[in-house]
Amino acid sequence: MPKEDSYKDYILYDILGGVPGMTARSMFGGWGIYKEGVIVGIIVDGELYLKSDHVQKKRLEEEGCYPFVYVARGKQVSMAYMSVPEEVLENPDRIEERVYESYEISRNAKK
Repeated sequence: MPKEDSYKDYILYDILGGVPGMTARSMFGGWGIYKEGVIVGIIVDGELYLKSDHVQKKRLEEEGCYPFVYVARGKQVSMAYMSVPEEVLENPDRIEERVYESYEISRNAKK
């Protein structure tokens, strides 16, 4: 798991270090990524996925993103988290925008 820890630190401190209120918590063999205590993403198998909704998901799929999928009882289950392409990770404005979108989506889902 050291590779996963180093990737989590890279995302949290290098990529998202300019976004206030970011933290991570270990969960289900990966990491939950939080902004001000609200989950905005997950890191699983060395990849970052950010929370999305059905509107954002369609746009993100058109940009080449794909949902986080896991297998449960022999069936694939798709979650409301979309992959983050390298070009977004390397662009501070775009990744910050995605984090804030994910933050609003998660906050609205709680209501």
